[in-house]
Amino acid sequence: MKKILFIVIVSVLLIQSVAASPTYILNDSTLPPEFEAIYDVHKGSMRVGKMDVSLKKVNGELIYESITKPVGMAALFLGDQIVTDRAVLKLINNQYHTIEFKHEMKNSDKNRNEHYIFDWDNKRAVVKYKDRKNEIELQDYTFDNYSAQLLLMRKPDQEKVTNLYSVISKGKLKEYSYQLENNEVIETKAGKYDAHKLVRKKDNDKKTTYYSWYAEKLNYLPVKLDKYENGKLDISIRITEVKWLDSTSIN
Repeated sequence: MKKILFIVIVSVLLIQSVAASPTYILNDSTLPPEFEAIYDVHKGSMRVGKMDVSLKKVNGELIYESITKPVGMAALFLGDQIVTDRAVLKLINNQYHTIEFKHEMKNSDKNRNEHYIFDWDNKRAVVKYKDRKNEIELQDYTFDNYSAQLLLMRKPDQEKVTNLYSVISKGKLKEYSYQLENNEVIETKAGKYDAHKLVRKKDNDKKTTYYSWYAEKLNYLPVKLDKYENGKLDISIRITEVKWLDSTSIN
């Protein structure tokens, strides 16, 4: 169970990476407001985790972080297994760029940690995955696979149905293709939301498909994230609570 649960849980949310294109750059006008949000994580019908996600500005830097912990029966199996993802971004030439990213799994039986340092002056990134170090040449608008999700928190371009996404994930530069589909109404503990839907299919033997829904009413925060394997729902994450750190930011 340790090999499956939290690896999959975190991947569902974090892998929703975004096109590194000039159209969707990050700056203060395109970012969602600072927030703290809570998500429930389900595997099948069982609630197995709680995810705390926050976006804050600290000492001139942008900190995007999530902390995922097991709950209920899952906690009995996993104990104090905690997954933390933390991206630090800095405003460079009026655009936010990742300068550091860490993915850490505490009390796991496997080492799947990631640590990236971005050097934008030389357009290089030093990446460490499973204690293996590598160096990657950076393209403009390259993000880590977590902070890239901030680019998805925006009003979709209805004329651009398909987007190519470029990120650094598991120590390698990767691309994903996302398809924009029709809006759907999503019910959560935090309320009912009209949300635009994105779909990404993974080319693997299990026929993995990721679905994500972003609500305009919540400044385009993700309200639901699903992972399907062979046509069956595997993991589902839904928002339960959101707190805007600036009261004027609520739509």
